[in-house]
Amino acid sequence: MWGVPPAPILICYDGSPEADRAIAAAGSLLRERRAVVVDVGPLELVAQEYSELGSDAVNLEAEVRADAAARAEAGAALARETGFDAEARSLLEAPQWRGVVELADEIDAAAIVLGSRGLAGLQALLEGSFSRNVTTHAGRPVLVVPPSP
Repeated sequence: MWGVPPAPILICYDGSPEADRAIAAAGSLLRERRAVVVDVGPLELVAQEYSELGSDAVNLEAEVRADAAARAEAGAALARETGFDAEARSLLEAPQWRGVVELADEIDAAAIVLGSRGLAGLQALLEGSFSRNVTTHAGRPVLVVPPSP
């Protein structure tokens, strides 16, 4: 395989068509290896609700965690269909890219795979770029799969 060590790869999955496309691309390039598929729930949402709702926000946190776990499992199932030995992981983190980078460090990922929504210009500046932040902070190869033309 073109220089990618046998360590697992980390695949970011949020249930979007771009994430599906990233798994398919990774499958064509890096198949038949171990993969960890992660969905990082938005801790910002939980923190905001804690400040507004107090103890009622515990239910929201559980819901966000469950949603992230379900998405990660769906992504792992898709990754298994493309030839990966995949496991699902989910977590809450703010910013979300930090959770990806920390998990990549934890599993010593050979590479990180993610889809891109293709934001540009002012929209990218205002919303931030998840893929750019992961690439900037990962310290390891990152495969960013662009959206369909």
